[in-house]
Amino acid sequence: MFERLQEAADRKADRLLMRVIHRLSQNETPKGIEAEPTDDGLRLSGRGLKRRMIDDAELRNFGR
Repeated sequence: MFERLQEAADRKADRLLMRVIHRLSQNETPKGIEAEPTDDGLRLSGRGLKRRMIDDAELRNFGR
């Protein structure tokens, strides 16, 4: 019985996670940055992304 409850909770958590990922992918991103949902998260891409993550507070706070 516990296994069924755990499986149901896992499915619900997966659905919630995918909704959050989809919502983040729809948010406006900083100029030059693209966000796309993937099966296991959110992919951010753009020129100089690594350096911009360090320097740009708006990009670091993406999704908050």
